[in-house]
Amino acid sequence: MSASRFMLRPLTRALLISSTTRSRMTSTGLGLAMTLAMTPYVQAQEWTLNIPAQPLAQALQTLGQQTSLQIIYSPESIQSLRSSALNGRYQDDDSLSAMLKGTGIRHQRDGNTVTLLAPATGSAMELAPTSINGQRLGATTEGSNSYTTGAVTIGKGEHSLRETPQSITVITRKMLDDQNLNTIEQVMEKTPGITVYDSPMGGKYFYSRGFRMTGQYQYDGVPLDIGSSYVQADAFNSDMAIYDRVEVLRGAAGMMKGAGGTAGGVNFVRKRGQDTPHTQLSLSAGTWDNYRGQVDTGGPLNDAGTIRGRAVVTQQTRQYFYDVGERRDQIYYGALDFDLSDYTTLGLGMAYEDVDATPCWGGLPRYADGSDLKLSRSTCLNTAWNNQRSKRATYFGDLKHEFNDNWALKVAGVYSKNTQDMEYAFPSGTVPVGATSTNTLMIGSIFDYDQVDYGLDAYVDGKFDAFGQEHELIVGANASRSHKDDFYAVALLPDRQDVLNPNHHLPQPDESFYLANATRGGPVDMRIKQYGAYSTARLKLADPLTFVLGSRVSWYKSETDSVSFWRGEGTPISSEAKETGQVTPFAALLFDINDNLTVYTSYADIFTPQGNYKTITGSTLKPLIGQSYELGIKGEWFDGRLNSSFNLFRTVQKDAAQDDPACPDSSCSQNSGKVRAQGFEAEVSGEVIDRLQLLAGYTYTQTKVLEDADASQDGVSYNSYVPRHLLRVWGDYALSGPLERVTVGAGVNAQSSNYRVSPSSGKNITQAGYAVWNGRVGYRIDDTWSVALNGNNLFDKRYYATIGSEGWGNFYGEPRNFVMSVKADF
Repeated sequence: MSASRFMLRPLTRALLISSTTRSRMTSTGLGLAMTLAMTPYVQAQEWTLNIPAQPLAQALQTLGQQTSLQIIYSPESIQSLRSSALNGRYQDDDSLSAMLKGTGIRHQRDGNTVTLLAPATGSAMELAPTSINGQRLGATTEGSNSYTTGAVTIGKGEHSLRETPQSITVITRKMLDDQNLNTIEQVMEKTPGITVYDSPMGGKYFYSRGFRMTGQYQYDGVPLDIGSSYVQADAFNSDMAIYDRVEVLRGAAGMMKGAGGTAGGVNFVRKRGQDTPHTQLSLSAGTWDNYRGQVDTGGPLNDAGTIRGRAVVTQQTRQYFYDVGERRDQIYYGALDFDLSDYTTLGLGMAYEDVDATPCWGGLPRYADGSDLKLSRSTCLNTAWNNQRSKRATYFGDLKHEFNDNWALKVAGVYSKNTQDMEYAFPSGTVPVGATSTNTLMIGSIFDYDQVDYGLDAYVDGKFDAFGQEHELIVGANASRSHKDDFYAVALLPDRQDVLNPNHHLPQPDESFYLANATRGGPVDMRIKQYGAYSTARLKLADPLTFVLGSRVSWYKSETDSVSFWRGEGTPISSEAKETGQVTPFAALLFDINDNLTVYTSYADIFTPQGNYKTITGSTLKPLIGQSYELGIKGEWFDGRLNSSFNLFRTVQKDAAQDDPACPDSSCSQNSGKVRAQGFEAEVSGEVIDRLQLLAGYTYTQTKVLEDADASQDGVSYNSYVPRHLLRVWGDYALSGPLERVTVGAGVNAQSSNYRVSPSSGKNITQAGYAVWNGRVGYRIDDTWSVALNGNNLFDKRYYATIGSEGWGNFYGEPRNFVMSVKADF
């Protein structure tokens, strides 16, 4: 670490406590002069910048993040000033001169430190530096204009990607905006290493490293049990408009909340009020009547800036490439942050999301021999009266307190309530080879679904010195509760569907029909409680070597009471799972090869309760257990503006629930099976060359059944849905010269073949490997307005995004489509 960087923290503290009195100004100016004298001179460099006109303080923050400059200024002297836009290549001094043009503010440079000077009064110049913006990216990604981040928070505290001994991808605000990623499904489809699989009953499943991700979600680091329900699969209705970034962990996630799955977790980090006023208006229109409008505004709410607010309002209406389907979204978000003192900040927030949709679920069937029907991609076999109404209210709260420069406390809580009312019908059945019409059964369903989730997380994070080195210790506890109150009924409808000439206006039954003819259904009341204590120590064994040791002790309990309906007759069913004092350890070693590269190895335990499954004797199953191993190397370049990683992984999972062949009615299970997933991952994120931001990841995954209740399955692929080769690439390039206002983006989602084994015939239903290319062209009109055109599936590749069976569950990927967007920043 250079001397100038080492002195940033004490210098920042000295400047922040200075006042406007002349005596203290003199003292601060002396300290500043001494610091400048000790700062080595750095020759002027050229930078490619794309910074819109905005409040000057916010523009300076972005400039500091995109360059190596340390910028010192007085917030009071620039509070009402706006910057000019920067778009193109600039030298350090030229960029500052252009940004400050017309403000009256001058600058003085010494090495990589720049001091802004207020306009001269007579012959004297008044220097009032009270703030420093560093050159490194921070955890917050808004305004960074980057596809990488300086720190992640999914594992408690803030650590750089290089310091984190697990695989994490961050989808930054710029990435979300550049690709119009508005839902969790869209985010996961663009995340390296993640496979997305459609559920026939709505929602999508997410797979990582060969295993399904099961509701491992965090809001601002607080774990909840959202997702993992047949109503929404692993997805849930949440718009990305309210988030700064999405952090995706691949690998064992037991340290997140105890009952952690094998595949990973996701942390949603919400937007906050900023130090300077900023408003963005955005409008977009796209193929299939896809219209979206958004207002995002925030900034200080009092003169001192100790109260900051943020508000986001979003409306979207859209249809789809298939018949019948449509959706309307409304999102409202508000947040307040209060500086209760110089060391304590209270944050509050609330989000309300309303989705009213006519979905097309169930997917498409195939011929009876498994071959493709080759129906039009616009084909939907559902009825026009399908409806899904989902409302979600989420409340956030957190408190941060700094005891001193080394120790801090964070307490955060989240409460979420989701209600869903649904009714839909789709056909299920194969099509005879050579048929010109069909008489396919229609399955109808109704759902009345309420779920409440709330969680609390509190931890102390601090640094201490011992044996000549600085170490870090995190000690905390968290708890979460989930209560799902559901009623559903599934029945065969009296009318049939012609798959080859569908009728979207089949009669809609009333509720009494479902209750009287239900083949399955009934009320379901599920309650999940878990809590635990955790601790992580980062011990510096030597200058280049760090040992990370962590553990969580967990208590888990789930209770389910339901009534199984069969044509109006109900059978009560109850189940319970309970685990006490389950220990989930984590360990890692990191070795710094040089200033840019770190090699690491890590180990984590896997623990997932399975108490909802019963054995043939009526007892509950033991938890699923396993181990995850990872060996890799991470790189950090250009002061953190570029991150890279490569790793080898192996996961072994044991005692998964499987059907017991000795059970006469397939209603009981057994702990059986041992599976292994292994492979490697490579990823690059950030500014790889001047003007080019890139997120690229390649994943090789091999899954294998080592032991199975059915010995004939030993040695086969464990999860055939997950392709062996998976590539995710997206880059955005800012042109220079006469075209400096233009940015060009391009990317590809490519994968090798995958397949599903038909449960009825045992045949492999296969989708060959494919590549889907996307692109973007952006143009900045002036300091305020910009436009962009996004094109998806540019070569109109025809493929199945999800492979099902002969009778249902085959979903086409989107055909070629475009979205035009207009934005204003002021």
